[in-house]
Amino acid sequence: MDLERCIVGINLFASKGKYDTAPGKEPVTNMNYCQAIAAATHGNQMKLTLQTSRCLGAAKALGLTHEDPKNLHGENWCRIGLYDSLERSREIRENLDFLKRDTYGVQISPVEMLTDFPDVLIIVGTPYNMMRISQGYAYHHGFPQHVRLIGNQAFCNECTARPITTKDINFSMLCVGTRHQARWKDYESAVGIPGGMFTSIVDGIWQTINIMEDNANKAMIAEKAEQSDLELKIRYNYNYYMET
Repeated sequence: MDLERCIVGINLFASKGKYDTAPGKEPVTNMNYCQAIAAATHGNQMKLTLQTSRCLGAAKALGLTHEDPKNLHGENWCRIGLYDSLERSREIRENLDFLKRDTYGVQISPVEMLTDFPDVLIIVGTPYNMMRISQGYAYHHGFPQHVRLIGNQAFCNECTARPITTKDINFSMLCVGTRHQARWKDYESAVGIPGGMFTSIVDGIWQTINIMEDNANKAMIAEKAEQSDLELKIRYNYNYYMET
């Protein structure tokens, strides 16, 4: 795929010892989790703890803290008018995937800087990129059974906590908070993929190149494959909707 950003790997550490030995730069001033992801998409390897996290919502989603005195049942979301009633706010808050395990710290890294599959991989891209990922997923796994998105807590919940909880892929249209804080482009969206599922999705994308891509994309893919010494048999003037 023609991605504009690095794929990001997320590792969550339960102990201070494992966190301390993991490579990555801690921010000089507190940073939002989504800002650390944005930095990683540009090649920076980051680490965060509760003490260096600026966003309490992300800290709760990732298990860095389990305290939520202002919004345990959606009270704050109702107060600011995010949803139409306290009942709706409570329903959404209680059904979000907040990690129940204790997390000491998080590593946020470009995948090429990691030596093993991370807990979650996050890809930020265009609608076309998301289409190809969904096609690659469907090739081996069929319909995604656990996709859930509400345009809130995009990277911490929709792209990290939910894939970990369900052990399945989840897509996100991002949220207004991260779009302002991390300055994503209007056309960008994201997907969170459990580390154990990544290889099968990549294979599904690879296996469907000829039936999904047009000639221009096939030529670009063929050039990249040759540069990487990958064997790929391209069939031009052919795809699933038109054969000539």
